[in-house]
Amino acid sequence: MNIDLRKKRGPGSVLGRALPWLLVALFATAGSLGAQTTTATVAGQLTDENGQAVAGAQITATGNESGFKRTVVSRDDGSFVLPGLVPGNYQVVITSPGHEPRVQTVTVLVGQTLDLTFKLTPSTVITEGITVVGTELIETKTSEVATNVTREELQHLPQNNRNFLNFAALAPGVRVSDNEFRKEITSGALEARDTNVFIDGVSQKNDVLEGGVVGQDASRGNPFPQNAVQEFRVITQNYGAQYQKATSAIITAVTRSGGNDLAGDLFVYYQDKDLVAKDDFASPTAKKPEYERLQTGFSLGGPILTDRLHYFVSYEGNDQDRANRVSLGNPNFANQFGRYEGNFQSPFRSDLGFAKLSYQSANGDLFDWSANYRHETDIRGFGGSTSFESAENVKNDVAGTTLRHQKVGDRWINEASLSYQQYEWNPQPQNSDLVGQEFRGIIRIGGRDTEQNFTQKRTSLRDDYTLSGVSWHGDHTIKVGGNADFLEYDVSKELFGNPLFIYSNSLTVPIEALYGVGNPDLSSDNTEFGVYVQDDWAVNSRLTVSLGLRYDYETDMFDSDYATPANVRNALGSKLPAKYFTDGNDREVFDSAWQPRVGFSYDVSGEGTTVVFGGWGRFYDRVLYNYGLDEKYRLNYGVRNFRFSADGAPRDGQPTIRWRPEFLSRNGLDGLIASGLAPNPEVFLIENDTRPPVADQWSLGLRQNFGNWAIDLTYVNIRSENGFSFIFGNRNAEGNCCVQLAPGFSNVLLSTDDKQSWFDGIYLTVDRPFHGGGKFPWGMRLAYTYGEAEQNGGDLFSLDFPTIADYPRYPTANDERHRIVYSAMVGLPWGLRASTLITLGSGLPYNIFDASRGFGPNEFRFRRNEGQPEQYDFIIPDAWAYRSVDLRLEKSFTVGSFGDLGLILEAFNVFDFENYGCYQGFKPPLPEVNPKFGEPDCLVEPGRRLQAGLTLAF
Repeated sequence: MNIDLRKKRGPGSVLGRALPWLLVALFATAGSLGAQTTTATVAGQLTDENGQAVAGAQITATGNESGFKRTVVSRDDGSFVLPGLVPGNYQVVITSPGHEPRVQTVTVLVGQTLDLTFKLTPSTVITEGITVVGTELIETKTSEVATNVTREELQHLPQNNRNFLNFAALAPGVRVSDNEFRKEITSGALEARDTNVFIDGVSQKNDVLEGGVVGQDASRGNPFPQNAVQEFRVITQNYGAQYQKATSAIITAVTRSGGNDLAGDLFVYYQDKDLVAKDDFASPTAKKPEYERLQTGFSLGGPILTDRLHYFVSYEGNDQDRANRVSLGNPNFANQFGRYEGNFQSPFRSDLGFAKLSYQSANGDLFDWSANYRHETDIRGFGGSTSFESAENVKNDVAGTTLRHQKVGDRWINEASLSYQQYEWNPQPQNSDLVGQEFRGIIRIGGRDTEQNFTQKRTSLRDDYTLSGVSWHGDHTIKVGGNADFLEYDVSKELFGNPLFIYSNSLTVPIEALYGVGNPDLSSDNTEFGVYVQDDWAVNSRLTVSLGLRYDYETDMFDSDYATPANVRNALGSKLPAKYFTDGNDREVFDSAWQPRVGFSYDVSGEGTTVVFGGWGRFYDRVLYNYGLDEKYRLNYGVRNFRFSADGAPRDGQPTIRWRPEFLSRNGLDGLIASGLAPNPEVFLIENDTRPPVADQWSLGLRQNFGNWAIDLTYVNIRSENGFSFIFGNRNAEGNCCVQLAPGFSNVLLSTDDKQSWFDGIYLTVDRPFHGGGKFPWGMRLAYTYGEAEQNGGDLFSLDFPTIADYPRYPTANDERHRIVYSAMVGLPWGLRASTLITLGSGLPYNIFDASRGFGPNEFRFRRNEGQPEQYDFIIPDAWAYRSVDLRLEKSFTVGSFGDLGLILEAFNVFDFENYGCYQGFKPPLPEVNPKFGEPDCLVEPGRRLQAGLTLAF
């Protein structure tokens, strides 16, 4: 690993050189406090029967499963803080001279800070100021807009594919993609790449590709074994300064650990084509395509040394076999291509593993080591008129290991971690030795044309230190910390490295060939630093203010040392702004990522039942590494377009090459290149002062508790800037595209960071945590989102208008105005448990291609996301374009000394609602009309699906 701290002019150079030493000093102080990315805190106040503070009382929290203990002593004012608790169930024992020992059982969730007030008498302990539902406490005095997903919900709500991130949809403002190959999380007006996920405090950020999380780009697999996740927290607004690299939602998860008792479970879930409803768009006479899925797994944890050293391991496998149908686009060519037709298997295989050791060497001194592994292969990319010969194998691998140490003192806690992660995404052709051939309107045969290999290696140091009990005009909990991430990006892109020959009116003479040649290596190094300080200030018993400041610095979001090739500068330097050209010293590293964050909560009632909360913050992310590669790539590796004809005569005013059969190979095309017959390359240029994406967020809400119920109502506002995109740099004066600026080059694409987005939303949560006691224990959660999301510009390419500023504001692709997610669980007699997950949405917009006035430059209109899907009834008439009701029923049996056997039946989209997609948005020139305008061409998910499962817990 090469660490290169770039030497740049200006204040960034001083700060860039100083940051590593600041972090070294920070890590050297390890032995102090921790921001709650993975832990929880219980704080409290002890008074006697006369209301006087009880000092010197001993408060001990003991993990019910681990046996790990944490002991503190109440201060002179009777207050105490139990920081750094691993989320789980605890027995809190209070002992004080003159009072009998008493016990309170509580459950704490990740990221929570719970406030308890205890009144001690010689004979009893009375708990005040908290809401107790079974053993789970409801957090009220936080400024975060956050939702905790519990272990109970992970285990017992309906779940079709065991991706724990699917349950992030239980949080208002969060949407889980319906695309099987892009299971992504979005929030507000922003994309999945703007989120970040932390597992045991380690960032899972994907710096190089889409998806937000490593492994989630273009994959149907899961990021982590669900049976290794204990719980997680979704923070959609006003998160603390300890979180980095996100302008949208943060998800922080903690993994399971072993305990003093040997415990484990096994599971198997099965689904096949007979348990899945037929696709509404399939031919009425067609048979169901082959499909079979088997999900298996186990977990096991237990003691190595009682109360000291525990282990935990888990595994999940996902084997899917389905068949894709290949058919000729024109059956008249069956004699020539009939052998390519038929059903062909498309297997998907996934293996997920996790292992963990936890060691408490002394009270308040905890070590843990963990390792995780993900490997998947997916044979796909064929079907319809694409032959099985043209399939690719999408390989996806993630591996990581983390060593963490937590040290707790009387008033401080320090968490330090060292982690390493390697992620590799490698789609490759199944038949790379066969050149590709596409016979338009008939079939595509031969090997796939492109292979890519993206590898991200991240070594990360992190330290978080928290000091509590600082008194100055109230009580302060001060957190400081930082991270240093050393990254290697190993990237190779061979676009059309296997040539593709395209045929139109002849089966023997292609009209063109696409062939990529040159240096495909785009590897680089990068270093990311971050430091923060945060003060959670309890001004008095009712008002809490959170003040935070974060700073991030990155050495190579883009290649800082890149020098524009001389031939490009000479040809285009006088025609384009100077900010697009660099000699290797003109590209300044961005050094202004200061991120203040402010939050507050005010207890109106004084009893934690009515709380007003809110906050404002600035959040920086980064531009994906893949976005900036074309600046170097298009000049080092070119995709050549060869135009052929039978006689070599011009076609459409452009010259052609007379076809000879020996050209049908890599060697044949290499010979043409050597003879000088190659088209001009495109040029991509990046602004030297490109800024990373930034979002300003603010929120204001009301939290109300009614006994066992908690209701949150919040207004949220997000304004983001510095969105990255490309525009044409060679438009003509009238704005039409495009003119040739210089000999030897075709189109010129210029980067811009002028994209913006706007989001306004109202979030409503009604929560009744699951109560394990009583004859019919039950719990429910309702999350409602009203949101308006808009943006300007396009996606990565904003080519419809001359500049981003010329774009009107329009709805984003994930602009869904209304969304409801309802979940519920209930315990029934005879060992039965039922649960449901209901999802309703008003639907996503679609594009309209409006040629009603013609196809001319000032006639055709591309109306982005202006189409609205038809809506249907469910409780509310004509309100929902998306409807799904999922059910799960479990029956538990005790099997002697082996444990509990569970039989599970799940039904997804039980009412078989048609949830449509692929809407037709073309409007032809008037008076012609498209009779199918606004009609769907596909389902965004299958109809009703059943699944059977078997579990054994011991």
